[in-house]
Formats: sequence, C-alpha cells, structure tokens
Amino acid sequence: MNEIEFEIDRGAVKYYLMAPPLFMGVILLPPLVLATCVSRELWLICFLFVCLILFLGFVPWFCWQQSQNFRYRLVGSTLRVDGGVLVLFRKAIPLERITDVALVQGPFMRFCDIWAMRIQTAGSSQCEATLIGVRDPERVRDLILSRRQSVYGEKSEDA
Repeated sequence: MNEIEFEIDRGAVKYYLMAPPLFMGVILLPPLVLATCVSRELWLICFLFVCLILFLGFVPWFCWQQSQNFRYRLVGSTLRVDGGVLVLFRKAIPLERITDVALVQGPFMRFCDIWAMRIQTAGSSQCEATLIGVRDPERVRDLILSRRQSVYGEKSEDA
C-alpha cells in the first residue's frame, strides 16, 4: 500500500507549544517585578532581564523547530511518527498493535483550535504516541482504523 502523510496545522501547533511557557511567564513576572521594586537590588533586575531575553529568544525558536519537525504518516501497515528538536525520535507502530485512537482537546488546544490523537496499543498501559495538530482528526482516525481492519481483517468496535 502507498504512503499517506497527514497534514499538520504547524502554525497552530507552534502557538499551542508556546502557550504554557507564556502562561507561566505571565504568572511569574508580576512577583519578580514586585521583588525588584521592593528590594531594588541590581542583581534581581539583571536576572529578570536575562530571563526575558532567554524567554523571548529561545522559546519561540524551540516551539517553531518542534512544530516543523513533527511528521506523521501511514506507510503500508505501519504508522510512523517523527519529531523532536534536541533529541530526535522516530517511532514505527504496527497497525496490528493499535487498539484505540482517542481524540483529546485540552484548554490550550481548544484555544488554538487543534486536537491531539492518542494512539493506544496492545501490551502497553500508556499511549504509544500522541499526534498533535493533525488536520481533520476524525477522518485520520477513521483512516487508521479502517486501514488496520483492511490489512488484518479485524472487526473494530470504533470503526
């Protein structure tokens, strides 16, 4: 069978990956500013400045790189998942091991209008892979489950 690469909304994934660090920055910034106003120590102002520079430079670059490196594709009877920035990973999941494909959307994902697909496999208590930002996730889930059924002739409760 041929290779099918799933489309990813890379812009929305980048903003989703940036949301938690930005949220933490908004929560942590006022106490740091108050501490500089109260103590007026130069080292705290320098620390705040360095943190701000690192945050404004590193976090957007890291999130952009991570969103660019995600790649999900269906090759024959295998689901291939690639990703990572500092540590790259490539995972091959045989369709015969997939037991469930769950769609999940948390608050940050809802804000960015993206979904995560959690791939559950036989013999594992945790999800084997999480596909973030796949366009049209219901269609992709149905495609994975129908491909599994057509290759292995199993009847699925979800399909």
